[in-house]
Amino acid sequence: MALQIQKLNRFIAANPALADVPFGIVRGRAITPRESLAMLQRGEAVSEVVAAMNAAGMDPPEQDWALVEAYYQKLLQLPGPHPKIYIIGTEMTLEDALLAVRRRDPAGQQLLNSYQALTREMARRMK
Repeated sequence: MALQIQKLNRFIAANPALADVPFGIVRGRAITPRESLAMLQRGEAVSEVVAAMNAAGMDPPEQDWALVEAYYQKLLQLPGPHPKIYIIGTEMTLEDALLAVRRRDPAGQQLLNSYQALTREMARRMK
């Protein structure tokens, strides 16, 4: 567990913009590196958090959909103004992006693909 805490501390210090990006699901809830660190420090759901860290970037598709939805929900909760989201040929609001993800339409699939690449990169940096 101490090694995982060290990895998360190092990751958060080196990648502050990614510290609050959901990367895994523990006990039915999307967790971020910062939340994972706090959970490990409290001794909460240790084996589940470690398993989520080890599986990061290799999640089953249903879990990826849940993670990308949680990501856009988190962004919407931040104080505005909110940025625009751009996918090939389209500009959308965060609300539109969340709706596309929930509908799992072609725009939502593109957003999912981008998010999967992000979580794979996060996993690489956490190792």
